[in-house]
Amino acid sequence: MKHVLYWTAFVLFFGLVWGVSDNNYSRNILIQICCLPSRMLLVYVTLFYLFPRFFNQKKYFSFFISYVILVGLISVFIQRPLFLYFIQPNFLPEFKNNGFFILSEIMNTALDINIAAMIPVAYTYLTTIENLQKNNSKLNEENKLLKEDAVIQDNNDDSYINLKVDKSVKKIKINDIVFVESLRNYCRIKLIDSEITVLKTLTSIQELLPESKFVRIHRSFLVNKDNITSVSPSKIEINNMTIPVGRKYKDEVKKKMLLVDF
Repeated sequence: MKHVLYWTAFVLFFGLVWGVSDNNYSRNILIQICCLPSRMLLVYVTLFYLFPRFFNQKKYFSFFISYVILVGLISVFIQRPLFLYFIQPNFLPEFKNNGFFILSEIMNTALDINIAAMIPVAYTYLTTIENLQKNNSKLNEENKLLKEDAVIQDNNDDSYINLKVDKSVKKIKINDIVFVESLRNYCRIKLIDSEITVLKTLTSIQELLPESKFVRIHRSFLVNKDNITSVSPSKIEINNMTIPVGRKYKDEVKKKMLLVDF
């Protein structure tokens, strides 16, 4: 239905615009109707072939070249003959026929049929961009849900996170992490049997780990609750290592460690 409305509005608009010059509105509307085949061919080949084949595949240069060739072919082989051998003799007998292969006339013909494609192409372009944004938002939501699912599965021994170490991606088992120490823009991740250093902030790593298992005890330390051997108001011990508890994080430690008289 919207296609019918568009072409009806197009014919009436340009028929009335050109009719202002000679007050012959009916003739100009008939001319616009006669020009519809070439214009419709340009629009629908562009929308249903060139867009999916090139534009949506990010082959923008190929799309542009193909569109220019399509406009040229329709102008020379459809619109120009239609105008010279049907429209001009029947509706514009006062105009002199200057010949078929006149470059300026072919250019005017190309511009004339191109006008019809401007609104549909622009609309399709904006719709494509909007759909991409919606898809990206949907993907972000799905990633968020996947992250939440990972937190729910924090008791699963197979849960893990992927971290980039040097030029490779390392699969780190969550249960193997003893604590994470901030070194400004880097973090040292102490594992049960080794340690790694990654180019990440402590906050960004904390967001990847399940809240039920890890507790932030200091602006520079995030620890795995399962590895804590001793806890007091001022410090936490993990095996033979003592880590201070920051005043800012005392309440969080108390809450997550379920300490009543802390």
